[in-house]
Amino acid sequence: MKWTVGVHDSLVDLEPRVGIKHGKQRPCLAIQPSEFGEAGLESTVVLPLTTKVSRADAFPLRVRIPAGTCGLERDSDVLVGQILAWDNSLFHWELGILPDGLIEQVAAALKDFLDI
Repeated sequence: MKWTVGVHDSLVDLEPRVGIKHGKQRPCLAIQPSEFGEAGLESTVVLPLTTKVSRADAFPLRVRIPAGTCGLERDSDVLVGQILAWDNSLFHWELGILPDGLIEQVAAALKDFLDI
């Protein structure tokens, strides 16, 4: 089975906070092919990022995105275990596309986390 991830870093409004769900605007990685949105799907599957980075290696639950990548001002961790489907109207702007090496790390983390 071929499995690919199209990863775009975007700022998303995650209000209101509920349980462990983040409740503020934050960068998120869109991890579904853009063809779904182009076909009319009104939501996008994302992984939120946090600047509260893990001191230890937390793979596959977290993948480090260095400051400066996609315009991020601080090192950030992708929260692989917090997969969300979010309404497209809550996406404010695209920050950029991750470099191939980071896309591969996120894809590997997702495969490990989801056991696929």
